[in-house]
Amino acid sequence: MNDKRRKRLREAVKMLDHAWSIVELAQEEEEDGMDNMPENLQGSERYEKMEEAADALSDAMEKIGEAMEQIRVAI
Repeated sequence: MNDKRRKRLREAVKMLDHAWSIVELAQEEEEDGMDNMPENLQGSERYEKMEEAADALSDAMEKIGEAMEQIRVAI
């Protein structure tokens, strides 16, 4: 792999790292919302949707991390 491609891939890793940070913040905010929800609403449909969203965001963070690692291996 030449230097030009490596440079582009390093830039892609930086972008993915930024995306990971954005997703992490959203995931933390969703979990905070769940933690602050009154007990009587914790079994509600709204709570379940928040939980699903938090789980999906955690999965997304994991996949972004895996993508960054694979790009680093390629570099």
